[in-house]
Amino acid sequence: MLWLLGGLALVVAAVTLWQALQLQDRLALAQDEQLAVALAALTQSVIDQRTLLIDAPAYLAAQPAEGLRRVTFRVSAMNGDWLAGDQGLPACPWATSLPGSGTPERYVAQLRGTLMRVAAAQRHVSGERGGTPVVVQAAAPMAERWPGWPLLWDTLKPLYAAAAAMVVVVWMGVGMALAWINRARAALDQPAETPSSGYDGPAELAPLVERVQVLYRAEHQWVDEQRRFLADASHQLRTPMAVLRTQLQAAMAGDTPAAEVLPQMLHTVDRAAGLADQLLSLTKLEQLKRRGELQPVDLRQVARDVVLEVAPLIAAKRIDFTLDEAGFHVPGDATMLGELVRNLLANAIHHAPAGGRVGIVLRQGAQRLELIVWDEGPGIDDAVMPRLFHPFAATRGGIGLGLSICRQIAGSMDASVELYNRTEAGKVIGVDAVVAWGQGP
Repeated sequence: MLWLLGGLALVVAAVTLWQALQLQDRLALAQDEQLAVALAALTQSVIDQRTLLIDAPAYLAAQPAEGLRRVTFRVSAMNGDWLAGDQGLPACPWATSLPGSGTPERYVAQLRGTLMRVAAAQRHVSGERGGTPVVVQAAAPMAERWPGWPLLWDTLKPLYAAAAAMVVVVWMGVGMALAWINRARAALDQPAETPSSGYDGPAELAPLVERVQVLYRAEHQWVDEQRRFLADASHQLRTPMAVLRTQLQAAMAGDTPAAEVLPQMLHTVDRAAGLADQLLSLTKLEQLKRRGELQPVDLRQVARDVVLEVAPLIAAKRIDFTLDEAGFHVPGDATMLGELVRNLLANAIHHAPAGGRVGIVLRQGAQRLELIVWDEGPGIDDAVMPRLFHPFAATRGGIGLGLSICRQIAGSMDASVELYNRTEAGKVIGVDAVVAWGQGP
């Protein structure tokens, strides 16, 4: 508001200065014209020498124009000798250079300490001695050339009235805007459960308040989720560390042979390392979500790379693996998409029986793209299915983060992931993990 009012004050000051200069120019021009009229009146009274000396002041004072009665005059000989008028007014210092045509010259002089604007002209007096040149001077105070405040006020009253009205409008407008902002701030200080509820400000600010509330709730939800996740992660990491400590103590005390305890310790370390890797994957996933940078990824190439990576696991369980692939691209991040496929495939290999079958199918429909990882495992209990995608909720032998990471990766790439028991003749014969982009018919 101070900036607005300050700018308005500068505009008013600039207009005032401009009006004052314009008025000063008009007053100066009017005064110069007044002095020219006075010179003409004096010349008209100069008929002969006697009239010049006796009647000229009376003639000038008797003029009906008020301006002429304020004019001081002097008539001098060409050598500067006073002939009539006010002797205090100095004789024209340029008398000999005045035009013989009678054109007046204007200059500034001083009369008893007051600056005067003087018009001087050469005139010829008709008389007994013939035509005699004289210098006629008419003078008025210089102060009359500058506008006084009352005159300037009369000129600028409309401007100042408009400026005062604008000040009131600006003050009221800024006050209303501040009131609206305070309402919006109050609504944002207590985010409502539903968008823009509790906000009674102008409709123009409602979308902004709603958006900020959505962001506020999302941030709080994310922080709450991270707190719960860290609490669960610390609990899950504490367990293998406690087991490893117990195993080390047993080995140091000699209670358990080293050949027996070392493989157990290796298994515990692998379990902790796997959990740490999955925690790191969640961190990368959060970065991917916040960047929102998704590029077309060749899903067939990603699937092939993952199969080559987990080939030792497939060989160790003598699994019959098949890859039924179709070439298409999906929006995503190649690294995180590989993590998604790797988790699903590792889960399928883990639950598949030795010598069983596992496969990947890439299927493209009219409005839907699918990646299916299937196995011949024992299936999933209906009571366990709803919580499988929760962090640290796992079936027997799992770490408990893989499926949760899979769902989060899929969600960040506008995809979905679901698990289904595959049945035949009413009997569960395996599990299908389906990652889908788009909507089905």
